[in-house]
Amino acid sequence: MNRRAFLKATGSTALLTMMPRGLRAAATISRCRPTDAAWPSKSAWKRLNETVGGNLIPVDFRLSILKKNPDSDAVELLLKNLKNPYYIGDQACLTETLGWVEAWATQPSVYAVMARNAQDIAAAVNFARQNNLRLAIKGGG
Repeated sequence: MNRRAFLKATGSTALLTMMPRGLRAAATISRCRPTDAAWPSKSAWKRLNETVGGNLIPVDFRLSILKKNPDSDAVELLLKNLKNPYYIGDQACLTETLGWVEAWATQPSVYAVMARNAQDIAAAVNFARQNNLRLAIKGGG
């Protein structure tokens, strides 16, 4: 058995018994995934993009090149860049996928909002809330 899955299951079970009965149901709610039927349509994503002034971008999972073409020059450049925290901070997919071995599953977001102001942030949060989407916040300071 995977150590991560085992610890997650046992920890969740122990915590659920300590929660009040009304909160237990809320704790089992899962977020909508791209494979779910409830995933927002392309037109919904387009409306969000218009709301945030064209700042909705598809996330390019840079580490996938390690599996596709491990001997390429692009891999060498990527590995060199991964030592640079500023490079990692500038990539929408890297900070949520780079972590300790088995610390979390590598599942980068499908889209990211490159927020320029508070209205962009509010629109993204509201969209995630209305569509039951997992929301990952990344700030550069």
